[in-house]
Amino acid sequence: MADMAKKDTLTRLREKERQLRQSLIIEAARKVFGEKTFDRVSMAEIAETAGIAKSSIYTYFRNQEELYARIAFQDATAFISNLEAGISENSANPVKQAVEYFLDYYIANESQWKMITHFALHGNKNMESIEQLNEVGRALMNVFEKIFIASGCTENTRLLSHTLFACLSGVLISFRNYPGRSEDERIAHMKKIGAMIESMINALTGQANSVPGT
Repeated sequence: MADMAKKDTLTRLREKERQLRQSLIIEAARKVFGEKTFDRVSMAEIAETAGIAKSSIYTYFRNQEELYARIAFQDATAFISNLEAGISENSANPVKQAVEYFLDYYIANESQWKMITHFALHGNKNMESIEQLNEVGRALMNVFEKIFIASGCTENTRLLSHTLFACLSGVLISFRNYPGRSEDERIAHMKKIGAMIESMINALTGQANSVPGT
């Protein structure tokens, strides 16, 4: 019995070590992918950032694309789940909640945002995992559509979802590293623009909903 308990303990410790090492690789890769486009990153660079041998990465991931896709899918899935959970069904202004959550999340998780930006601008359509990455993009638009429907909008909800995503993405791209401003000033500026986007979209959906027959 003692030997079995010792074996179980060692198994748990090895699994914990494996999970910690995998997390270390993912964090290092997220940082590197956030600084460069996918095609300009090497496994050697990720290994150096993680402080491990390059061969160790292949114990957990078959190749660089699998590692990238795992991070992108994992991060996006967590973001979407938290966004959906954070939007109250009884909220008087779900668009406002979505705008604030989107900006707050990606201001705090800048590496994740940079990965999204690099992929949007330089994405490789020949990646085997492209459909998996497109899947999470559609899932985000589905949540945005639910937000507009909860606001009482019944027309062009998909187009509105794309519009909202494009607007918020533009805010982060344009002002996340606004030169000559402190971090607090940059955040405050982005929040002001976010509030303006929310007001304009609510006004637009309100006009659409007030038209008879829409």
